Amino acid sequence: MQCIGKYCKLIALFANTTLEVTLRTTKPLLKQGYKTLRDLSKIVSLFNTFQVEERSVTEISKVLGMLPSKVSRMLRTLEGEGFFERNTETGKYRLGVGFFELGMVYAFNFPLRKIIRPHIEQMAKELNLTASCGILKNCEVVVIDRVQNLNIDLLAYRIGLNLPIHSTSVGKVLLAYLSEQEQDGILQSVNLVKFTDATVVDQKLIKEKLRLVRQRGYATDEGETHEDLNCIAVPIRNGGGKVIAAINLTGEKSRTDAEKLFQYADYLKERALFISRQLGYNSPAI
Repeated sequence: MQCIGKYCKLIALFANTTLEVTLRTTKPLLKQGYKTLRDLSKIVSLFNTFQVEERSVTEISKVLGMLPSKVSRMLRTLEGEGFFERNTETGKYRLGVGFFELGMVYAFNFPLRKIIRPHIEQMAKELNLTASCGILKNCEVVVIDRVQNLNIDLLAYRIGLNLPIHSTSVGKVLLAYLSEQEQDGILQSVNLVKFTDATVVDQKLIKEKLRLVRQRGYATDEGETHEDLNCIAVPIRNGGGKVIAAINLTGEKSRTDAEKLFQYADYLKERALFISRQLGYNSPAI
């Protein structure tokens, strides 16, 4: 299993924020090496969900149709590089800090972040609300930047981590401006988790809400992802007019009710239009 260790060390190189790596191959990957990479990818993909925090070797081997001994060896190697952690009480595995570091590196090095950062800093300061920016990646929202003004600390909303697309305001914006075929593909492929009593998980109702988002130019999250939070988001467009990101404002219900927060819709749209024009967008309105 030496090749697994080599691949893990290669991935770990990118967890260094000061390092830019250029890969060159002089010969094609061997079939065995390619299969190993695919198996590693399958194991990691099983943990890319908000519902399951830990999985056992037996469970993983059954789901993927792999030998338990092979799964165990792979997980031990990944654990050694910090990408997985083993619960000593249950023997089950969960994602380790290595993946968190990679997510942070991805977000901090994302080119769009440098343009948007000054704007969300100013919004957070002016309104005393949490401001953030997210993009669509693999059917989920990736938070690429955030300035927090919350009294509660939410790990799930930190930079570099993924958020659900169906319940968050940023997710709804990014989903709303896709084609109907793309929307259907994503909604059918993700697990529509009901996080709170307000979370909408019916695909038809979600599609209706997405049409409303396009009509008014913004999306809301009224306690749908976290029962104590209200959010509003608007789209960011590139020079070709395509929605590539969304910025949002988040407020605690105890400090900012939904009606007050949503009054900032025009303010947020103007800010998004300014950013979009920095990216080459020419239309007078979002």
